[in-house]
Amino acid sequence: MIRFFRNIRQKLAAENKVMAYLRYAIGEILLVVIGILIALQINNWNEHRKLRNEETNLLIEVRSNLDLTLDKFRNDSLNNLNYIHQYEKIKYFIGEDLPYNTELDTAFGGLKSWSSPYPIYTAYTTLKTKGLDIISNTSLRNKIIEMYEYEFTRLSTDYDKAEWILYESVVLPFISKHIRIYRQDSFPLARPNDFETLKRNEEFSNLLELIINEREAGLKMYKAIMMSIADLMISIDQELALST
Repeated sequence: MIRFFRNIRQKLAAENKVMAYLRYAIGEILLVVIGILIALQINNWNEHRKLRNEETNLLIEVRSNLDLTLDKFRNDSLNNLNYIHQYEKIKYFIGEDLPYNTELDTAFGGLKSWSSPYPIYTAYTTLKTKGLDIISNTSLRNKIIEMYEYEFTRLSTDYDKAEWILYESVVLPFISKHIRIYRQDSFPLARPNDFETLKRNEEFSNLLELIINEREAGLKMYKAIMMSIADLMISIDQELALST
């Protein structure tokens, strides 16, 4: 097409038809400009499509990580709830002034144990590397940021850190003095040096209540965050449905 206009332009120039030459010259320029604009538009469309495909893939990965994290948190909650039941068993034996039973070995072995939260950050780390702005839905982007930068951090700092402080400053020093730890089939068990004396030990009663209260507070926090995770997963599903 460009060669065609060039031939006409040269012919008109040779015939000294200035106005006709100018019209064809302008037409040729417009043709080139339109071609460039179309090429730029196609390139922009391709880049936009690649970006949206990348966004979709990242959202799928984030959702998968959230699903795995939710499953881990459910297991954590069940484990911590089981620990509470074990501690309540110790309280029951003390309250009823019952003689020691070897079934309490598991309960005493769990005094220094709890399930710490370990959310999966793999997809979110990739997302931050790519740039959070790749998530075009601002509301969804803010939800994802809040989940990883605030909710998960709060669970680790407000709950898990409190458990560690309680363990290191109160639980471990008491256990090292009054409770003997041993293992059976790689499972931690423990037994008081003198259960009858321990029954009347107010420090131990306070310690038991502290652990139970801390664990129950953690369960409430786990529950709230698991609800937030489920809500975020629904939002991601809705966004993915729009992109298909």
